[in-house]
Amino acid sequence: MTSTAVTAATSVSTIDPAHFRSVMRHLPTGVAAVCSTNPRTATPCGLIVGTFASLSLDPPWVTFSVARTSTSWPAIASNGHFAVSLLADGQQPVCTALAGKNPDKFRSLEWEMSAYGTPHIHGSLGWIDCTLLHQLDGGDHHLIIAAVRDITAAGSGDPLIFHGGRLGSFRETTAA
Repeated sequence: MTSTAVTAATSVSTIDPAHFRSVMRHLPTGVAAVCSTNPRTATPCGLIVGTFASLSLDPPWVTFSVARTSTSWPAIASNGHFAVSLLADGQQPVCTALAGKNPDKFRSLEWEMSAYGTPHIHGSLGWIDCTLLHQLDGGDHHLIIAAVRDITAAGSGDPLIFHGGRLGSFRETTAA
């Protein structure tokens, strides 16, 4: 089996970005907070992603994407280490705080510094401490690949879900 690389020139499309977004919003995603310490100011910094996923079990790697326009990502990337807090149902205020442009996003949040020097958001379903491996071109986003240094489950509960432009919770209708 062979694979063919698609170049930027051959992937040019006439799909309207608004139409693309209107179709993709039908796919629900989990909500995760990516947090680190700004190496210049020694203050916590963070952002929200809806693209967080496991990439590899051996070695343990994770992936997510970040908009090129993010003002928080450069500080997180320059540190090279970050924690991902898997947000739980009811943590909409955390999502709002970290998705905003306030320079002191952590002022209203409950969090603690991990043994790795990365902020863990209280009330999350789990924490994944990571080391940045790769930042790849992903069009108007950066595609991030990170190695997992440590992983902790905080307990049970339902995840915070983003769907159709809204934040909400998982509702089981039938067992899988």
